[in-house]
Amino acid sequence: MMKIQSLFVLVALIAQTAGAAQIVTISKFQYGKQWAFDKEELQLLCRADRSVFALNMSTLMQYPLNEKANSEMQSGQVKAVPVETILLDDPAIPGRKMSIAPFTARAEQLCDK
Repeated sequence: MMKIQSLFVLVALIAQTAGAAQIVTISKFQYGKQWAFDKEELQLLCRADRSVFALNMSTLMQYPLNEKANSEMQSGQVKAVPVETILLDDPAIPGRKMSIAPFTARAEQLCDK
């Protein structure tokens, strides 16, 4: 009986988490020269509080994409790494990293769903 109750609690927690966040997969193939990351594929995640992250599913590491997410990372509310650690250099502007603006905008669209 205890195992069944534990299973129901686990299923309820998973359902609650799935309902609280929106996720979409993006890839280098989709964005071409705009692609800003050293990973071939990432997931964009919008949490219920409108914080948005890039998520690497192979490592389960999160990277903040907006100020709300960055604040949560800095305060220790979420385990994340600065997005700069996976950003590519901008070939058009030496010494500068690629822009995350298109990815932040796409992730924020998830918040409106």
